[in-house]
Amino acid sequence: MAFYEHVVIARQDISPQQAEALNEQLKALIEENGGHIAKIEYWGLRNLTYRI
Repeated sequence: MAFYEHVVIARQDISPQQAEALNEQLKALIEENGGHIAKIEYWGLRNLTYRI
């Protein structure tokens, strides 16, 4: 099985609870479609250097 790495970029004004909820939604989406999550690393909330 191939392994894929993803990084999620969200709005900078979300709370840690909202970030956790987003993480759970993405995890559920992957598992509903037959995927398996081997590892989750939470990097915390950070600001980007430049606006997107």
